[in-house]
Amino acid sequence: MAFNFADKQVTSITVNWQFDEIFSDELLMQFDADGDGTFDKLESNAAGEGVLPNLAQFHYFTYVYLDGKLLDAIAPTDFVASAKDRIVFFQMNVPLPQPVDPYKQALALEVNDREYYVAVELAEKDPVTLENAAGIKCAASVRDDHENAYFGGFVYPQEIALQCH
Repeated sequence: MAFNFADKQVTSITVNWQFDEIFSDELLMQFDADGDGTFDKLESNAAGEGVLPNLAQFHYFTYVYLDGKLLDAIAPTDFVASAKDRIVFFQMNVPLPQPVDPYKQALALEVNDREYYVAVELAEKDPVTLENAAGIKCAASVRDDHENAYFGGFVYPQEIALQCH
């Protein structure tokens, strides 16, 4: 994840997904038309056209909270599918409806599948970055969100919160 800043405000969040070998193989079989194990621009576009409408039904697995209130689903932009060593990656930008001043408003997000068909884990190393944030005194924290547990209360999504001082 990356919180993207412009003029000391957060304007969007970049989400990067890496899939496991099994689902990567499925995506490559479905969208890698030339079978070279990667996605060119046309294949990436086809992957986006194939998966984004379905993901829309599930809030794109991305839940953004502003001052503790869940924002409506935000359609991602700049979708790119790529593959390396037969592992598929998706990157997309989640624009915020309006720029957020993180010194005045609480901004947090969670990426999870509340239907529990997909397991979501944050990257072990550097799960969150701040882009264009030079001179901004902010940091991101990750915690288990017990208040929004799902799957009968057994699964705690990880909340990524931005704190600025």
